[in-house]
Amino acid sequence: MSAMTRNRSVPTSAPNGINVEYYQQRTAGGADFIVTESILIVQQGSQWQNAPSIWSEEQVRRCKNITDAVHKEGGVIFAQLWHRRPLNHPDAPEQIASGQPVYAPSAIAAGGGQFRFLAGQPGYITPTAIDNPHTLLSQWKQAAVNAKEAGFDGVEIHGAYGYLIHQLLDSTSNDRTDECGGRVLLSSLRFKSPYPKFAKPRI
Repeated sequence: MSAMTRNRSVPTSAPNGINVEYYQQRTAGGADFIVTESILIVQQGSQWQNAPSIWSEEQVRRCKNITDAVHKEGGVIFAQLWHRRPLNHPDAPEQIASGQPVYAPSAIAAGGGQFRFLAGQPGYITPTAIDNPHTLLSQWKQAAVNAKEAGFDGVEIHGAYGYLIHQLLDSTSNDRTDECGGRVLLSSLRFKSPYPKFAKPRI
């Protein structure tokens, strides 16, 4: 079963009984290999306030309830790891709580967006350009470690739809002139290539 965001981790982004029941039902119904909905790997002000997360000990513990339920039905489940950072909003409660700016490879705003839970339903803002994108690798490494602790059988890295990895590889959203520039990365995959093996030393 492929990934599909459900936005049901209420009242916080920690997975709950609804999430457990959802995946248990799908496995019992015949979905023997599941990729989860997108799971946020760091605290961030997403449009999807109730998407599940896996950056805290409590979230990891609750994710374990999901994997236990799937494994009990004989299924296999991968976590889809998600970093939206360029497509967040600085006024979103989770973004404020993170103490981090909305950053991206370059200070180029994405089109669209609608934060329905904020006054005026604003769209995407112009993000702060991050100094060194390579420093972000540690976030995915930790997310993979957390996913293993939570009992997931593997991980999938979300690299599409204008999210952080996609923006790094796209020259229309990444106009850097260093080794992390969009055209350089797209041709050499210097940033992308570490991801399939980034967690080997840790897991």
